[in-house]
Amino acid sequence: MIELFLQPGEKCVEAKVQLYKTMRFILRTLFEKNSVDIVNIAEEWLLDGRMKAPTMLSDDEIVNIVDKMGDEIARHLESNISDFPKHRKAAIVMLTSDLLHEDLKSNKKICNHFSKSGVPRILCDELLAISFDWNIVTSVDKAKRVAGVSVAEHISNYKLFVSILTCFTRYAFSESGWIVLSELAVIEILAEMPAFIEPPKELFLKPETVKTKGTAANGYAKVLDLALHFCEQMCSKTKWKKQSYKILLFIQRLGEVFQQLMRAEIQCECLETAKAIVYEISLNDEALVGIIEGDQVLRALKQAEEAKEVKSNARQKYVNVNTTFGAPRQLYSTLQPF
Repeated sequence: MIELFLQPGEKCVEAKVQLYKTMRFILRTLFEKNSVDIVNIAEEWLLDGRMKAPTMLSDDEIVNIVDKMGDEIARHLESNISDFPKHRKAAIVMLTSDLLHEDLKSNKKICNHFSKSGVPRILCDELLAISFDWNIVTSVDKAKRVAGVSVAEHISNYKLFVSILTCFTRYAFSESGWIVLSELAVIEILAEMPAFIEPPKELFLKPETVKTKGTAANGYAKVLDLALHFCEQMCSKTKWKKQSYKILLFIQRLGEVFQQLMRAEIQCECLETAKAIVYEISLNDEALVGIIEGDQVLRALKQAEEAKEVKSNARQKYVNVNTTFGAPRQLYSTLQPF
């Protein structure tokens, strides 16, 4: 499939999209078949930040193939991410994310190539231009047009948004990727995105719908959790303190959302992730303790985490042990077919 993927010659966009979807299906199937041997609890496709390369490269044929053809794959991905029309770009970005998953287990050829290319900046520019309505993307009626824009356009923007967040979270696992994403100020971009700072009204009127699949509030909470896990991944390198204040500002910017969830006593992943981030920053970055204690929302998140009687093993392992603490414990899976 990779040889077909790299085969020279013109292919129409639709043919490429179908090829990318097929490759993703194969990669996903192989991952699910072999994952029991390499992780304690399979968290679907996005691992928890602690994945290790096989003892020998030959232990994993998929890793071998991706590593052997890494440079060619990276050039192909770079070209298509740049040239693909926006409404179809999510397919190539999600395939990129899946291939990064394999690339990170070996010599990180794709990651290193991207760090020297314009791919991360292109995806950041796409993030800045993304706009959609949470109520529309969770609606089952795809035939309508809203304010002159087709529902399909809202949905394609949403898919692109999720695919970029997923790709960046994996890419940030590499040292070169972390540096590039830091320089591009991705966390600051997320903090200004209408998709986050304009949550669906349903979340405030009926906060319990956060746990109901198919609702705007549920869709918002899932993607917010993915963004927060990206923030955790940005805390996984030795220079993480350069990002910790920006992460707190992002969480603080969404203070009304977290306040509402805590007030309504809603248990959901995005709230738990936010609590863990604030708590661990308070333990590991003394310079920010005053900021956390001085803000009502940040302080409430920290105290809520402190009040738990039992901390997860993942958090115990990463608190006050190394100069970094972040290890995404359960990244939101975006493998559901589009």
